[in-house]
Amino acid sequence: MICEMCGVDVPNLKEITIEGSNLSVCPKCAKFGQDHPMTKGADEHTYTPTITERLERREKRRTTKDVFEKAQEELALDYPKRISLARTSMGLSQEELGKKINEKKSVVAKLEAGDMIPDEKLIKKLEKALDISLKEKVAAISPPKRKEEAKGMTLGDFIKIKKG
Repeated sequence: MICEMCGVDVPNLKEITIEGSNLSVCPKCAKFGQDHPMTKGADEHTYTPTITERLERREKRRTTKDVFEKAQEELALDYPKRISLARTSMGLSQEELGKKINEKKSVVAKLEAGDMIPDEKLIKKLEKALDISLKEKVAAISPPKRKEEAKGMTLGDFIKIKKG
């Protein structure tokens, strides 16, 4: 059961009134209010669904997500070569490709020279017009692991703890 005041998961809750609001709280939070007059001696605890739902959503938000978990797609390093080869194999000039994707010839020339990195919208246009893939999956990177054997100076090395 989750305390509606502090959000701690405890085995039993107590019904109290705080500032006119009836809450189911843990024993530690019970000192901030008065016993609920209607539920004195009641064994069953009732929850306000909205408060419980909010507390559960808060717990979900607190969980961290692993950014290294999934493989991602990124622009291929050889995208200029892919664009140029696909355009020439289709028999298109830079100007014709530019018209086909509704861009200027200079944009196509910069892309093929590698002087310009296309944004997501332009990548999709090029992939559709040339029937190629400009993105490739990048393997998930594992986070660096700490060496537990390596010992350096810690804060405890500088502090003298007084006993007694």
